[in-house]
Amino acid sequence: MKGKIKLKRFLQGSGDKSFLLLCHHNADPDSLGSAIAFALYLKSAGVENVRIGVAESVSSYAKRLLTLSPVPVEKNPSVEEDVVMIFDTSSLEQLDPIEIPCGKTVIVIDHHSEKERPIRASIAVVDSSRTSTAEIVWELFKYLGFYDEKAVKALLAGVVTDTANFRFANSKTFKAVSEMLECFPVQMGEIFQLVAPVSDENIDQAKRMAILKACQRLEIKKFRKYIIAVSRVSAYESLACKTFLNLGADIAIVGSEKKGVRISARAKESLVKKGLHFGKIMEKVGPVIEGSGGGHAGAAGANGKKNLDEAIKVILKEIEKFLRNLEG
Repeated sequence: MKGKIKLKRFLQGSGDKSFLLLCHHNADPDSLGSAIAFALYLKSAGVENVRIGVAESVSSYAKRLLTLSPVPVEKNPSVEEDVVMIFDTSSLEQLDPIEIPCGKTVIVIDHHSEKERPIRASIAVVDSSRTSTAEIVWELFKYLGFYDEKAVKALLAGVVTDTANFRFANSKTFKAVSEMLECFPVQMGEIFQLVAPVSDENIDQAKRMAILKACQRLEIKKFRKYIIAVSRVSAYESLACKTFLNLGADIAIVGSEKKGVRISARAKESLVKKGLHFGKIMEKVGPVIEGSGGGHAGAAGANGKKNLDEAIKVILKEIEKFLRNLEG
């Protein structure tokens, strides 16, 4: 894992520095859990000035993790610290409107490999063979000799959600989970409860309205025997994608043009097993929308400034090319 030696050397001499740990838009348990775990490490190492920040919001699945954090989690913080650590985030667009001034030491820890416009980092610990950023943080903790039960709970939450309850896990995933559970007697039932969505009546109603509007605007496209659902909403794109798959679509693509362009795409596991990789497709979409994209094979997204219609055309073209080669 490149960068870990450089990171250890840096951390050993940074006790007097201030740290801001940043998470992407609508921070999920992998991003937030990794940041919380690292904040616990920094505090144990004697670093006094530590903050955690998220771009825009914390996802409903990550809100219970806030109880594990040793410091408050702030929305859209100003960047005043010496060191900025960015978790599970492959492009600066995913941090908008947070701006990182020049002259800061930037550290990136991620399991996505951004090829088009990666974040310029002083230290980068990136491993795309991992199914979650939390696994990378765990490897770093072993290297640093840091073991903490709260940190392990935060990391397990990240692993569980980013692997879709282990459906996308690999041998490295299970090895990391086994090691964590050997260190601390954590019950996995507690972790699943930790990532259960937190909602209130207003949020629940907003979600239901978003799904109904997504259904109202639904376009159904058929390519040979496969059904592709395409729609547009102003929020909850990934939730709409999940709904369309549950309703019978093989592939779902949902976009939004509110405050820029956001796109979420999902596919059934049967297509992922045959080689469809939405993360790679979204990497191609990034430049089209003047932003970036990436993610997992079966679930990925992109964030940018404009050109939603053009981006969806690119996605459909890539899907059709894959399906044509699949049956050709």
